[in-house]
Amino acid sequence: MKNNIRLLTVVFLLLSSVFVFAQEDEKLTNKQAKELLEQAEQNFEDQNYIDALDKFKQLYEYKPSDLYYKLMMGICYTYSPEEKEKAIDIIEQVKVTNPEYNLVNFYLGKAYAVNYDFDKAVTLFNMYLSNSSGSDEEEVGLANKMIQNCKNAKEILADTIKQNIVENVQYPINSQYSEYVPVISADESVMIFTYRGVKSKGADEENQSMGSVDYDEDVFISYKKNGEWTEPVSIGDNINTKGHDAAIALSVDGQTLFIYKSENNNMGDIYVSKLNGSNWSKPEKLKGDVNKNDSWEGSASLSANGKVLYFASDREGGRGGRDLYKAELQSDGSWGNVQNLGYTINTAFNDDAPFIHPDNKTLYFSSEGHTSIGGYDIFYTKMDEYGNFGDAVNIGYPINTINDDRYFVLAADGKTGYYSGGGEHSIGEQDIFRIITGKVGKPVLALLLGNVYFDDAPTGSFMSLYRADNGELEGTFKSNSETGKYVMALTPGRYEIEVELESGEIVRDSINLEEITEYIELYKDFRIYSDSNLLATNDNPSLQEALINALNGDQPKTIDTLFTANAGKPKDVKPLDAGRSFTLNNIFYDFDKSTLRPESKKELNHLVVILKENPTIKVEISSHTDASRNVEMAKKIFERKGQEYTKEAHDKMSQAYNQKLSQRRAQSVVNYLVANGIAKNRLVPAGYGELKPIATNDTDEGKQQNRRTEFKVLAN
Repeated sequence: MKNNIRLLTVVFLLLSSVFVFAQEDEKLTNKQAKELLEQAEQNFEDQNYIDALDKFKQLYEYKPSDLYYKLMMGICYTYSPEEKEKAIDIIEQVKVTNPEYNLVNFYLGKAYAVNYDFDKAVTLFNMYLSNSSGSDEEEVGLANKMIQNCKNAKEILADTIKQNIVENVQYPINSQYSEYVPVISADESVMIFTYRGVKSKGADEENQSMGSVDYDEDVFISYKKNGEWTEPVSIGDNINTKGHDAAIALSVDGQTLFIYKSENNNMGDIYVSKLNGSNWSKPEKLKGDVNKNDSWEGSASLSANGKVLYFASDREGGRGGRDLYKAELQSDGSWGNVQNLGYTINTAFNDDAPFIHPDNKTLYFSSEGHTSIGGYDIFYTKMDEYGNFGDAVNIGYPINTINDDRYFVLAADGKTGYYSGGGEHSIGEQDIFRIITGKVGKPVLALLLGNVYFDDAPTGSFMSLYRADNGELEGTFKSNSETGKYVMALTPGRYEIEVELESGEIVRDSINLEEITEYIELYKDFRIYSDSNLLATNDNPSLQEALINALNGDQPKTIDTLFTANAGKPKDVKPLDAGRSFTLNNIFYDFDKSTLRPESKKELNHLVVILKENPTIKVEISSHTDASRNVEMAKKIFERKGQEYTKEAHDKMSQAYNQKLSQRRAQSVVNYLVANGIAKNRLVPAGYGELKPIATNDTDEGKQQNRRTEFKVLAN
């Protein structure tokens, strides 16, 4: 709801004339009260309702007889997630004191609406409308809209979708400030979001505020490790500036990020940043017809093949407010052929925050129109065989509430979604919420993911996806230059994939997905060797074999995939054939020692269960380190030994030390397994030191991946 300071000033003039006997608090001087009032009204105008509420509370304590302070305090409470029920009593008191003032009915109706008492809200809105004048056009329109929202809410809340579980993501993602616009990679391994608070760039130059609006927007990033989100950090100075920088969309593979920026006094445009290894490039403004100088473009979503960009804009020619559009990627890398998505999606109100699911059929978006129950609600629509979107459907309660609910994204498997909202379950002004879906359409697609290697080292590559039936280029992708990781989302059909290294080596593969009827994940590493003889001896199954394995449920990547989410017993999986290997997560040792830490035992107990359930298998327990080098410490060691320090000698010493340390650590795991009833002759400890990295050693994340413990089935 827009704020109208002119009308509230009228309220001030009117209510100030009402005299109520009360004891005044003299802690503030008249001058201080005047300054505080100016600050409070500016906070309210800026939609910084938390700080505005604090100041109006002080003013009310200073002068309880002033009904303007009391009314404004009540209005601010309607925006408070934790205390919004207080708004009803306060505004009711104002109405009793000054029943002739019609605008109080409007705000009291809003107070009942945000507290889900829709019948009383409708009664008060109708009371306001019956006494309104022709000069109240804006409020009349809002009252009519909110009456319809209340009617929608009664119908939608009566059909609560209990299968959908909504929960606040909480710490470490959410704080007392605002976190919103979550975007995730299709495999849900990365979350990037917009943050606005004391950790924003330049915040130390501002007066500290309890609200977020005094700070600039920054982009933060978090990674999912062992099922939990890591502590978010700034995405870096290439993206975050002393201005508004907001994340708005992420490609399926997590390597292309779309940013909202407002520069040179324009209304806001869409920029793009690319992931180069572990660093994000400086955002560049989109080329083509998406951005307009005289309009706002501030939310977007990229199709899985990278060919279509869906975005929101308030440009001329729309139905009203913000509308949703799509643009197509041109051969020169620009975006053109911009089209309005039409009347089934766009309304006379604001329509925003598009998200096209990797299935390339389901479009989620937020709207103040359609059957909204209050503010922005999340809707979805399906694309038909002709490329047209059908009617918008409200995603329902408890996802949609009387508050603004926006920026919905859904993982490729359709099981977990994220969005931003407020309300009584938020811990800040805006929070990120997770939905565990029950009644959201299940996608039909294959998520293909893995790594590209050259001579067993992760490498970047160019990946081209073709339709096998007509040879048409479906999309182009890249594997990460440091980790080699790639992700593709493929809808039913037949495909050919070409992987090309910068050095010119090429490998090709094909897959037939015409018969898939549900979501599946396929794991496929592309391994390229400078010596073709090595390829012949390497176990590197084809894409079609990967599909067969996936359909048979034979695709574990770590030991976690052998277990259900809650039980400590193995899943019903295929026999553990020789050659299969698994990473043991959460195996920790004391620093520079081979002593197992207590938190490692839970994972090792899982392995004990697996080995007892498969009594014939023999396994190798291997430990690996990263290739970190402490040059200063090494120099001191060489000096103490009376030897000359050289890089070559340092590397040789470190490699030997890491090999011995990893061998001792592998033996510690074997000792634990033997102590828990596993025969010693079934276990082979192996320390590889730093000789078998699976990621770069140039980043902390890469080093963490290289420091690992694995078990490999040698025989069964």
